[in-house]
Amino acid sequence: MNNDVMRLSDLVPEYARHYRVSPQEAAHALHELIEELYIEHGEKRGNRSSLNDIFWVGMAGFPQRSARAYSFYFELLSKYFYDSCDAPSSANNGLVNCYSRDDEQFKDIPASVIYFTRSSLNEWIIDAGITPPGFILSSNACDQPKEDKRGSELKTIELGTISKIMNGLVNLIKEVDKAHRERPADRDGKKRIESILSAASRLHSPRENFDLYSAVISLAEDAGVDMPKDHKTLRKYMRAQSNSGE
Repeated sequence: MNNDVMRLSDLVPEYARHYRVSPQEAAHALHELIEELYIEHGEKRGNRSSLNDIFWVGMAGFPQRSARAYSFYFELLSKYFYDSCDAPSSANNGLVNCYSRDDEQFKDIPASVIYFTRSSLNEWIIDAGITPPGFILSSNACDQPKEDKRGSELKTIELGTISKIMNGLVNLIKEVDKAHRERPADRDGKKRIESILSAASRLHSPRENFDLYSAVISLAEDAGVDMPKDHKTLRKYMRAQSNSGE
């Protein structure tokens, strides 16, 4: 089997081995990861079917996609990891409930015949602004020298931070646009819009030593946008390159 391909059933033991934790702790961490992915991809972006681009049902011992069509759901995938953590010896352990579009009913599928690629899962997690678990970093993560793995891990963390900043800036644009268009009737709504528009106007300061990063953080707080709010982090990834080195 291609080194980039993994079985869903291998995620918990791989996580436990990589971080030297118990299978229950690993299952809990992966449950939390799926919940975070659901919040970002499922709720914020409204793409609840995105995990069907990542996971597929294959054959026992072979990742060839099944001829039958299956649909995965965040809640049921999350439940798989929750059950592995809460009751590792339960009768349903190792099964994922998913919908068979051919049979038009839900079925329990062994996690050992559910596959994904490390690269696609890694990209999906980074796209949500989350740092992926270390063992998913590449298709040959297990074979990489420790120094290379560390470098890859740092690079992935940086990509996750950049993704969070970009998603935050896009959401800021949306909130400012909404503030220009909406006319709330209640006092709190009006106050919120005034705060957003006031913070947005401060981004156009003519001052030479204007602190753009603090202004962005202030706007994000007024707009309730989730993004990195550390001045040093924003300066590192947002600053314009110039001859002066700023």
